[in-house]
Amino acid sequence: MPETPPQARAISLAERAVLALRELVHDGVLLPGQPIRQAAVAQQLGISRVPVREALKNLEAEGLVEPSPSGGFVVARLSADELSQIYLMRRLLETELLRRITSVPQSELAELTELNYRMAELIDNPSRELRHLNREFHFRIFRLSGLAHIVAETARLWDKTTPYRLVYSTERAARMRIVDDHEKLIGALRHGDVDRLIQFMDDHRGTGEQNVVSVLSHPHR
Repeated sequence: MPETPPQARAISLAERAVLALRELVHDGVLLPGQPIRQAAVAQQLGISRVPVREALKNLEAEGLVEPSPSGGFVVARLSADELSQIYLMRRLLETELLRRITSVPQSELAELTELNYRMAELIDNPSRELRHLNREFHFRIFRLSGLAHIVAETARLWDKTTPYRLVYSTERAARMRIVDDHEKLIGALRHGDVDRLIQFMDDHRGTGEQNVVSVLSHPHR
């Protein structure tokens, strides 16, 4: 069996480090503004610092981390104004994606219903799985537009706000509302009602935005 070239191994390790660091940020283990200890990450993953540094450069390009004035990297911290701008961009892009949905196969409606059902089962047990299910639910809808490049940009913006959305989803009532909102989105898709689909998505997104921006604007509330 041919040996994997060293360069290919390095790329694989860097990708592994990207995935691991992204999950630590998205899970709230690494918080906005917190320094990233490269040596600790390398030790945790059982790799050298080289692929970790490469991963951090990739995550910097995504806007998830940023260079620290004292050297190294920290998790990117967004102000309330910056977060509001990202939500505005999301609304503009997501609205266009939804407008481009012309028909939804029954099989896709069944998949969305199943995803939301699995989310409902996890309402009392918030976890990484619940977050992944929520993301897949939304992006299954967005991909129905056929606009792959816009979906990719939406995903980049979505991921930048993930650490902040944790603030909203910590409450059980918020998780219940998310599942209920998803039911409305599925209903609008089933009936081909694009206007209601966009309205439901605006309400759904807007509730999260209001809660997150409010916390950032009043951190000691």
